[in-house]
Amino acid sequence: MIGRRALLLVGPFAALTACEGERVESIIIPPGVFQGAADPLFQSAQNAFHLLVARPHALIDQPANAAYALLMYEIATVEASSGRLADRWPGRLLREARPNLRAAAAIASEATAQAVVDALWAATQALRRGDEGAARAAFAPPVSLDPSVTRERLQRFEVPRQVVRPLRELRLALEREAGSPR
Repeated sequence: MIGRRALLLVGPFAALTACEGERVESIIIPPGVFQGAADPLFQSAQNAFHLLVARPHALIDQPANAAYALLMYEIATVEASSGRLADRWPGRLLREARPNLRAAAAIASEATAQAVVDALWAATQALRRGDEGAARAAFAPPVSLDPSVTRERLQRFEVPRQVVRPLRELRLALEREAGSPR
């Protein structure tokens, strides 16, 4: 009987230590961010890699795509850092590069992951509709100290070089864990 009780406690303690003593973030992904029932880690990693590494030029003058790319990076960072991957290195690299990505978009580095996810999703939807007021409102403090600067940076977004390696490492880790092609 004691063995079963001990097993029930292992899960919560494993989550607490998933990032080697670091605080484990969690987020609630807003409805509609992903199509279908795909794994959030896999889908956010693929989308972030595609937009930020494979096709960064497609973000210039496409602020909705830039906001969506940042959203995917933020989700991938939290999901990869949650202890779901056997390899913790990609999660650490993503967390270390996140301040550079946020700075490139004038997003506050101290904002919580949930606040940033919610703001980026709201801004993505507003920009896709052409609603500039709602897009600026999405970046209200504490997410951004100046929503106008954030909006301008998304218009001419340039991907910081520091985010390329973490996304490549995450993609490789996901490929290793998936094993052979399906």
